[in-house]
Amino acid sequence: MKIDKSLKFVILYLLIVILFYQYNLKEAKGAEPVSDAESPYHVSIKNFPAFELPALKNESEKSYLGHTETGNFNIGQIKAKVLIIELFSFYCPHCQRAAPKVNELYQEMQKQDAIKEKIKIIGIGVGNSDYEVNSFKNTYQIPFPLFPDKSMGIFKLLQARSTPTFIGIKVNENGSLEQFYLREGGFDDIQKFLAEIIKLSGMESGDKNEQTKK
Repeated sequence: MKIDKSLKFVILYLLIVILFYQYNLKEAKGAEPVSDAESPYHVSIKNFPAFELPALKNESEKSYLGHTETGNFNIGQIKAKVLIIELFSFYCPHCQRAAPKVNELYQEMQKQDAIKEKIKIIGIGVGNSDYEVNSFKNTYQIPFPLFPDKSMGIFKLLQARSTPTFIGIKVNENGSLEQFYLREGGFDDIQKFLAEIIKLSGMESGDKNEQTKK
């Protein structure tokens, strides 16, 4: 039986896509959820590498990040004292299971007036295109900004090993960035996760000092 040329092309294309994503999944393997009883990594990197993010089109997401420009922007331009970065993949089952908890984390931060302007969260889709990132956002109703990392350049720059991974970044007054937190895998207790972020970032003691000055 002869196979039509167009059908051959489709089959070849599908094989290439499958091989590509198999490679990506090897590069960014899924991480099992970590028990809250286990201590998270307290990773201190003084000179955290600043990287560029693609332009935001959604006005509410621009407002959330305190970003008004129309083009690409540097991560250091996000208006926050602390930034939580979630490295995820559209194809990662652990990321899919973690999505509702991460949404709850965002909602909890938005409810707390004391921190909602100080701590922001973004997601970076490892090996994902715009289409895949938007599909993940729509499927799991993600309320915070997500960005594609199709070439996995950001994933490799951050020397991450798996998805999901949560990275805590402190934005210093001089504009420099400092990593203080790294957690591979999801989390069960939202309040405990948030308390860890606040404590390890030093924001808790810093806020007390500000109140003392007043």
